[in-house]
Amino acid sequence: MNTSEEREPRRSATILHFPRKRGRPKSARIGSDSGTPELAMKRLLGETAETLDLCLERSIISKEQHWCGIHLRWLYTLRHGAPSVRAIDPTHLGGLETKLDDPQWREQREKEYHDAIKKLSATGHVPLLMNLCIYNERPKFLSLKQHITQQRLEQTTEMIEGLRDGLNVLVKHWGRTTKGKK
Repeated sequence: MNTSEEREPRRSATILHFPRKRGRPKSARIGSDSGTPELAMKRLLGETAETLDLCLERSIISKEQHWCGIHLRWLYTLRHGAPSVRAIDPTHLGGLETKLDDPQWREQREKEYHDAIKKLSATGHVPLLMNLCIYNERPKFLSLKQHITQQRLEQTTEMIEGLRDGLNVLVKHWGRTTKGKK
């Protein structure tokens, strides 16, 4: 048998100190993740930006005209829904409380939309503004890949003038000032 002299000396228990931060450690990222190389190239070429934003960025339209284009899209969305393809489960609300629909407010917005379309119809610029503002279709003059010819220059000038005229009708109709306030 072992005597007490032959036994190993007693050790005290080791206390482990945990860091104060819990959870998964942060991964070491070098720079920012900008997605795939293809997406990064599309961003550099401006292919992912919205058409109205590109027009504002290139000084084709003013801030007031940009606001009116966005507002027209918002009114259209209230009236007809978002102009895109998507699947929605109407029974699943994602845990959000739904606000009760105010019929009087909705009626006022629909009237505002119809008044704007009526004003634009008088100028003949409804298709151009609908395609650009609502459906986000990019006209050829915003493409950097197009070669400039005399015919394209004339078409581009006509399209830009139509866009500005139509948006100016909305600026005047909605009473937007140069500061962007009503």
